Amino acid sequence: MPEFRPFSQDTLRPLVGLKVRDSQTTFVASNLMTMAQSIFESGSEIYGVWEQDTPVGLLAVVDMSHPDADLDEGDDPDGIYIWRLMVDQAHQGRGHGRAALAFAKSLARERGRSNLIISVVDEPGGAMPLYEEFGFRPTGRIVDGEVELVMRLF
Repeated sequence: MPEFRPFSQDTLRPLVGLKVRDSQTTFVASNLMTMAQSIFESGSEIYGVWEQDTPVGLLAVVDMSHPDADLDEGDDPDGIYIWRLMVDQAHQGRGHGRAALAFAKSLARERGRSNLIISVVDEPGGAMPLYEEFGFRPTGRIVDGEVELVMRLF
């Protein structure tokens, strides 16, 4: 079972070195880009996904209830948004993505949020089947060219 450690100065280099498969680079931004953008995303939190001392992925969430959250019309202020989720190419298919989704779900529940939200590039080879199998359902919205999905928690 992976461990989720908050992003820190000590974890920066190991997490930056993680990469998805070449065929997946259009599905998720690089970890370096996520780290840089997080400076400007109020309510964002980044977690490294670790298997003992080995970094295997990255999870970034945004608490949409943050007082300075930059909400667009239709965004749910009672949700935790999974902003980025990536698993390194060498560690895919081992349940780390599902574990990250479960971790995000537990964060949302602990904070009393009603919804867990994610968006996905809906193309062959993408994560849509994983998210739907986990319990997410399309909201009907397209956000920044991605299909928005929600899981109702309460």
